[in-house]
Amino acid sequence: MRKSVIVAMLALSVVTPSTSIVTPLLAHAATKKATKTVKQPKVKQIKLQGAINVRDLGGYRTKDGKTIKKHKLLRSAALGTLTKADTKKLVQKYHLATDIDLRTDGEVKKSPDVKIKGVKYVFDPVMHNFSKIGKTESGDKVMAHTYSQFVTTKGARNAYHNLFEQLLHNPKNKAVLWHCSAGKDRAGMGSVLVLSALGVDRKTINHDFMLSNKFRASLNKQNLAALTAKGVSKKSLDYKRKKAMDAVKMTYINTSYKLIKKDYGSMNNFLHKGIGLTNSDITKLRHMYLK
Repeated sequence: MRKSVIVAMLALSVVTPSTSIVTPLLAHAATKKATKTVKQPKVKQIKLQGAINVRDLGGYRTKDGKTIKKHKLLRSAALGTLTKADTKKLVQKYHLATDIDLRTDGEVKKSPDVKIKGVKYVFDPVMHNFSKIGKTESGDKVMAHTYSQFVTTKGARNAYHNLFEQLLHNPKNKAVLWHCSAGKDRAGMGSVLVLSALGVDRKTINHDFMLSNKFRASLNKQNLAALTAKGVSKKSLDYKRKKAMDAVKMTYINTSYKLIKKDYGSMNNFLHKGIGLTNSDITKLRHMYLK
């Protein structure tokens, strides 16, 4: 509501006691207060020796005041170098029961997940191959194309549908972990969808998405240092492309949001029509993972 309109309405309310003018103002104030962003906990990385960007989504609060149960929903980067201590921690402390691998077949063959006794492994590729990067194509453009595929390709939507199927059939009091290579894009989009389905507000979802920059900061810095050590200039396209593709940006996930809005009208419609969730599925998910 524009300031000039509000001032005009206030002026009219002084001239006449008509409740038809005063009431909308009160209703507007009440609505503004009701939609105030929910206070969220500070998210910490799960410390593992052989994996980074590992997080528990437990603790996030939903718009209706509920809280995601801890040790139920985990997201991560690749699990190919987990130590015995890492697997013990995931199973004993976090009650891991299902490991969902969102990587391509080539990535899996190059660096397969460490097998964890008692944990079901699910191969669930979001993309079967990556688009070839043109010699003059920027990293931002590549990432925008990737995030568009999460929404527009049937394969990606089927993969995220399978992720939800695993969540819906997860053993009681056990955790599901989904991951890709860096734990930021395919796993990040998976987290956006899961948090949306559970009723977490968009601001919190975006904050969780952007945390990959914090938890990958050291590795990203090492990757760029390795390039400069090879003589790659910081002003070169290769350096800028690597920097962009190692990071997450709001412009990336906004590409997905815009396509969801354009093709489906809303995130709720995308979850139903694009991913294939029913109202019963949403209700069950919230019963299983919220308290």
